[in-house]
Amino acid sequence: MTTTLVLGGPRCGKSRHAEALLSDHKTVTYVATRVLQDRSADPDLVARIARHQERRPRQWRTIETLDLTRALLASRQPVLIDDLGSWVQGILDHGSLSDDPHRARQVVEERVDELTVALAALSYDIVVVTHDASWVRLPDDPAERLFVDLLSDVNQRVSAVAGRVHAILAGRVLDLSDAPRLRV
Repeated sequence: MTTTLVLGGPRCGKSRHAEALLSDHKTVTYVATRVLQDRSADPDLVARIARHQERRPRQWRTIETLDLTRALLASRQPVLIDDLGSWVQGILDHGSLSDDPHRARQVVEERVDELTVALAALSYDIVVVTHDASWVRLPDDPAERLFVDLLSDVNQRVSAVAGRVHAILAGRVLDLSDAPRLRV
């Protein structure tokens, strides 16, 4: 059993690929990190989420949460986490941390410490979806720049404990699992 990190840009097929990686499992816990408080605020986003839900097998269980470690530990079966970008943004929003970069880094680092320990320790297949923030233009807005920096750090930390890493570009899968790792 292994942890696989699937990363790519918007609408590149990363969620479909992640779902395909777990398609041999009858039951999967799908952890959705985009927790919508007001579903009327963004009809396009609601439609995207609905398309994702319709595509998944009915026997898969969906949980909406930002507490990834608890969801992983409670699952006891294969897990698909979709996605780390929404998770980081949710942590920033929930804690009103965008205006306090030092505290934001501290909180996200604590949460990713817990997450990576769980990912490394659990014995069932886990697939983690994330946006690849390394290809975006560095934002001018400090809050957006903080998000990109934090997500990039989270992605590198999860990649370090993942047995497999797949990058999705224009609907193509690049297996980076055997690529050399950066020395930190």
